[in-house]
Amino acid sequence: MDEQIRRRLTYKILKFIFYILAFLIISFTLYSFFDYGFLKAAIAEHSAGVLNAIGIKADFLVLNNRAFINQIEIVKECTGIQVVAVFVGLIIPLPKVSFRKKIEAITLVFFTVYLANILRIVIEIWLLAKGFLPWSQAHGPLGTLLSIISVAIFFLITEKFIPEVSYYINETVNLINKFFKSKKKVVNGV
Repeated sequence: MDEQIRRRLTYKILKFIFYILAFLIISFTLYSFFDYGFLKAAIAEHSAGVLNAIGIKADFLVLNNRAFINQIEIVKECTGIQVVAVFVGLIIPLPKVSFRKKIEAITLVFFTVYLANILRIVIEIWLLAKGFLPWSQAHGPLGTLLSIISVAIFFLITEKFIPEVSYYINETVNLINKFFKSKKKVVNGV
């Protein structure tokens, strides 16, 4: 392999490693070091409001940094903050993207996740209240399906605000392909 090509490849690999490290540090910090009691309370209050508006009796309660809708606890995972943390971790370290574009995308993702989680909680409690599904099915499999759909939507939103995301994904895939092709040549003695 030509020395100049090797240096460029090494530089790109190091850049990729630093990006992954930044992503992991940002996402982990945002998710792990905060309790988000205010977010649990807000989601419980707004979900209960929507449920009451559609005819399902719902009370919310905030007690000792814990939030409830009727007897169902809204935990940190119910807020969708893990999705927001991942997107913030992916967006903030992107090079060549203006800070304003990053903030716009993160803000839109945050509010979309917030509304999507209210909708998810309302659907799950509505299915439970109407007797269509037991909590284990309404919360588990349905919650997972709704989460997968919402993550796909969030990627589309991010793509709209930061089209460079596709470029960086393609660049990363090409880099990985080049890296493994060069390793294969070395292993095969070519």
